[in-house]
Amino acid sequence: MNKITSIDVRRNLTCRRTITLELPEFLIRAFEVRVADANAEADHANDEDRVTVEDLVELELAEALSLREVALLEARIPGISTAVSAWLTEIV
Repeated sequence: MNKITSIDVRRNLTCRRTITLELPEFLIRAFEVRVADANAEADHANDEDRVTVEDLVELELAEALSLREVALLEARIPGISTAVSAWLTEIV
C-alpha cells in the first residue's frame, strides 16, 4: 500500500474556520489586557470599533507573515496572495 505524503485539498482561502488553541495563561492574560486597552480608546457608541481577543490574535499572526513568505507560499498554497490581498482590503 502506498503512503500518502500530502493531500492537496483546495479550500476557499478567504473563508474563516474555528480552531481550538491551548495557550499558557500568561499569554491569554496579556491578550486580555491588550484588548481592554484597545477598547478603552474605542468609541463606545460604536460596537464595530471594539476589539476582541480573536481580532488581536488574527492581527498578531498576520503580522508574522512577510510579503516574501507569502510569495514563497504561493507555490505551495495557490491563491494565498489573492486571499491575503482580500483580507487586507477587508480590514482597512
